[in-house]
Amino acid sequence: MLVLALTPALVLVLIGVWLWAGSLDWVGTLGPWDRVAESGRQVFEAAASAAEADSALAAALARHREELSASLRLARRWAFLERRVAAMVPGLAFGLALVIAGLALAVSRRVARGLARPIGELVDWAGRLGREEPLPPPGPHEAREVVEVRALRAALRRAANELAEARRRALEAERVRIWGEMARRVAHEMKNPLTPLRLAAHRLARSQGRSPDWEEPVAVIIEETERLEDLAQQFAALGRPPSGPTSAIDIRELMAGLLATDVPPGVVATLDSADDLPLVEGHYDALLRAFRNLIRNAVEAMEGSERPRRIDVGIHVTDGKLVVSIGDTGSGLPEGVGDRIFEPDYTTKSRGTGLGLALVRQAVAAHGGEVLARNRPGGGAEFVVRLPAAAAAPAGRA
Repeated sequence: MLVLALTPALVLVLIGVWLWAGSLDWVGTLGPWDRVAESGRQVFEAAASAAEADSALAAALARHREELSASLRLARRWAFLERRVAAMVPGLAFGLALVIAGLALAVSRRVARGLARPIGELVDWAGRLGREEPLPPPGPHEAREVVEVRALRAALRRAANELAEARRRALEAERVRIWGEMARRVAHEMKNPLTPLRLAAHRLARSQGRSPDWEEPVAVIIEETERLEDLAQQFAALGRPPSGPTSAIDIRELMAGLLATDVPPGVVATLDSADDLPLVEGHYDALLRAFRNLIRNAVEAMEGSERPRRIDVGIHVTDGKLVVSIGDTGSGLPEGVGDRIFEPDYTTKSRGTGLGLALVRQAVAAHGGEVLARNRPGGGAEFVVRLPAAAAAPAGRA
């Protein structure tokens, strides 16, 4: 940068010196006046004899000689000044070149530091991305940087966010895969003894002449066997995406059926939806299990609550997504739980496996949707499911 700034300046100075030195003779005053003095001398010599006889001519020649002498003295003074200036021009040019060089050096060092510092920071940012470390937050000095550096910083920050999200999804998928593999093995090991245990319990229940003291133990065995079978089915379903052909599903009809069959007495259930909702293309059994888990989870969250027990279900369409919200009046979600509530090994209940909400997210994700949990402003929890809506709405719905 110093060479680029100094070279044009030196070239211009040298050209100026050369033009100045070469133009003194043909733009100066001494050369023309010397020629006038020589021609005047010749005129005086030629008119000398005539002036002796003519006093007026002699007086005119005398005045012209004085004027010419004064002009020549002035011309010689200007010529002397021009020569001194011409002698000083190289020094002035050299000094000017030094000043320009100093300014160019200062500017180039400032610009170089301004470019080197953000580049060094960006190199450090690249290392942070590789080490999965967070990037520094935006600072006030970034507003003074060049546009390209600011754009690169923004791109690196977007890349960091995308990489973090990709790592999160990869870890989540791997965790679900590991849990699913383990759950399927556990389900397989559970089903082997459950089958003969269930048959033996039913045989005892139908046997003749059994003691009345057997009634309660046999009923407990049958109830716990059924619970273990349901648990084994949940374990088997974890990590296994829905398979088979899909069909058009009426979510409003599905939710109305679940509210009629899975909400116990004493719990008020409301359904708020339009009549012309679009259908959802998917696996009916998988979505039925997912929404049933959410309804049962809402019912269990309100057990023992002194507040009026109520489940509010709303269905609407937003940005091409069918949005289903299921809210309750329970105690709500623990502070800061976030997405952990959907992890297979997380549960806030004293009884339960923690697989219900994990299965919900798995089923919703398999249909290209998403599910989130949040607390309601008035108390209680709310689960929101977004599913891609089909192109056409069902016809003939009442």
